[in-house]
Amino acid sequence: LVAPEENGFRSMNSVTSSSFCGLSLNPGQKLAVKGALLKLKLQQNLESIAFWGKIMGIEKDFLIAKSLKAGKMEFKTTYYVSVDEGVSFSELLPCPEQKRKMASELKFQMFKGNLQFKYGKAPEEPEEEGKVVDDPRLSEEERLSHVVETIDKETCIVPKGAYVLTATSRVVPNVEYKGLSSLMAKKVSSYVLMQQPVEHKTLTKIKCRGAANTTDFLDGIANAEPKGVWTVQADSTGFGGTPRPP
Repeated sequence: LVAPEENGFRSMNSVTSSSFCGLSLNPGQKLAVKGALLKLKLQQNLESIAFWGKIMGIEKDFLIAKSLKAGKMEFKTTYYVSVDEGVSFSELLPCPEQKRKMASELKFQMFKGNLQFKYGKAPEEPEEEGKVVDDPRLSEEERLSHVVETIDKETCIVPKGAYVLTATSRVVPNVEYKGLSSLMAKKVSSYVLMQQPVEHKTLTKIKCRGAANTTDFLDGIANAEPKGVWTVQADSTGFGGTPRPP
């Protein structure tokens, strides 16, 4: 769960405890990722950078990092990929709009583990010497970018109230946010999607807020389609919870 740390995003220290359903990075990967993300943040002067997750492949696994820049009611996201166990990261180029359907059709096929790999039959060589033929095939990198972006768009969840929309329409961490109570942490209505709001009800609230700051400007997961797609699973202590698909 993303918490309002380090300019509104998870700190790099969270890499050491990143896990889901029993899956986590090994000690060597954790150390490598932590150092690589710190280097990347300094080199590119990023507001925030965090480990996003792992996409498993046949030959190699892809480690993904995410940088989020929240500006005037906008959320600019950049993804980075590592193919060397987290030693280094490079920017993951976005998937062209015309290839998104091709990427979606491969959702049940495992990744190859090679960013240069291309799906489908290679185009025939041109008869004219020196003529360049466009390659319409989908690359592994384009497919990876589409999958990461799609997952992130539907699952980037933050606690309600953790961020505030200022009078000048800037999205910033809420300095008054102290966390959710044990009761509220177990309610689906306590979580929102950290992305551009699209619900009519939410957009109306933003327009009617006047010159005041507000924490009620993001779409809640309770209204996500299909209805009931999100539930909150209580932790072992019974005092906290984690939103997850049922």
